[in-house]
Amino acid sequence: MGEVFRAHDPVLNRDVAVKRISGGLDTDETIRKRFRREAEAAATLAHPNIITVYELGLEGEQLFMAMELLDGVDLKHALADRRLSLDERLSVMEQICEGLAFAHSREIVHRDLKPANIHILPSGKVKIMDFGLARLSGSEMTSTGMVMGTPHYMSPEQVRGARADARSDVFALGCVLYEMIAGRKPFDAESMHAVLFKIMQEEPPPLRQVAPGTPEALVHVVERALSKSPADRFQNAGEMLAGIRHVRQAVAAGRGHEAPGVDLPSAGPGGRDARRPPARERSHASSAPRGTVPPARRAGGRWLLFLGLAVAALLAGAWALRGYLLGRPAPAATPAPAISEIARRAIESQVELARRKLEAGEYADAVRQAEGALKLDPQNARARQVLDEAAATLRQVDEAVGAVREAGTDRERLARAALALMVLDPGHSEAERAAATAGTAFRARADEARRLEQQARRAAEQAGAAERPTFGEGLELERQGDQALASGYAVTAARRFLEARSRFERAQRDAR
Repeated sequence: MGEVFRAHDPVLNRDVAVKRISGGLDTDETIRKRFRREAEAAATLAHPNIITVYELGLEGEQLFMAMELLDGVDLKHALADRRLSLDERLSVMEQICEGLAFAHSREIVHRDLKPANIHILPSGKVKIMDFGLARLSGSEMTSTGMVMGTPHYMSPEQVRGARADARSDVFALGCVLYEMIAGRKPFDAESMHAVLFKIMQEEPPPLRQVAPGTPEALVHVVERALSKSPADRFQNAGEMLAGIRHVRQAVAAGRGHEAPGVDLPSAGPGGRDARRPPARERSHASSAPRGTVPPARRAGGRWLLFLGLAVAALLAGAWALRGYLLGRPAPAATPAPAISEIARRAIESQVELARRKLEAGEYADAVRQAEGALKLDPQNARARQVLDEAAATLRQVDEAVGAVREAGTDRERLARAALALMVLDPGHSEAERAAATAGTAFRARADEARRLEQQARRAAEQAGAAERPTFGEGLELERQGDQALASGYAVTAARRFLEARSRFERAQRDAR
């Protein structure tokens, strides 16, 4: 949204960076609010690891911001240098956490942390930049359902359109730290919607799998920061900072392979140490003045209290029964949380992928993808349909496998069972083994597979699907099947014919 220029301040005789809204966007009030927000957030955060804003001004109708000029490179480019040691990477993350912890202590949430917004000076000092999406305490641009951020570093709650807080920044920090260690993003895919779905539903590849030798203490910190539930993460950057410092100390002492002990803050709402009960749960006896009678000894008062509670419970039960008998309606069920439009599109993209898996005969993958979509949107009819079809086909495949095994050494029966299984899953290993065992008895089944393929081809041609790419794939598979059959390879021929049949059927569906 902005353009940045190197400029000179003649009053203080220093070079500065001047940022302004890009041409054509300066009349957009939302962009102008975001620009002011960046200046306001950064101006209230005087910290060595946060960029310093000197001035927000107006030249004509053009808003501009003057800030410190930074040498060096952003973290996005620094990550390309694989020569950085583990300690150097942890030093960078520690400084990021220090700056962000300061922002969180001032009730400012960045909401768009990513390597491109983190600058590393030649001295090694880190600066956090671009608070354009920051949420300030009491700001007006915080409505639920507004999705903001950069896809690869957004938290699950941001994708769903829920309000972002400090724990959302922690998730982004976890993504950045994972990328710093593994050299790849934790959630990556070919499309933005697939990325967002992975963030909501899937776990990233295990860190020690993509980066062997990663200290166990560091793995623990990353996994906790990337927890799907905000309550399971570090509750703010200050807690994550303590975790990073623990890791650095453990690695320096040769204990990086050990799982973190009690040094790390425990997860819990508000950052409370989960090992220590809140004050209201502790016994009052320890804090009672000397000479007072502990509550446990006040037997008479306790008995009266229990009696009163029992009477109240009976009255409440009687009143509830009266309401039931009079037909009082039950309280309305709590509505399911709303799903943001971008999250809904990500789910629909995943449902489409599940459907393609189903059409490709990858039934187990189709089930997994559809089940993942339904966890996020239980009312999604398309996901339910794909799941039901894939699950039903898997059951049929299991039954066909059973029929193959029951055929024993009866070659004719084995040949029929092998073809039935091939129709459902052309590449199934049990089908190929049974067909090979049936020998010459399977030759007639290969002819039957060709008849099925020809029927599908004619139906696709009648539907006007001859120009579809999948139709051309079917023709090539048909040619290979004819060639294999002419050479006496009946099993290969049958498989090619049935694969061609699948392509023709897909071309027909696409032509509708």
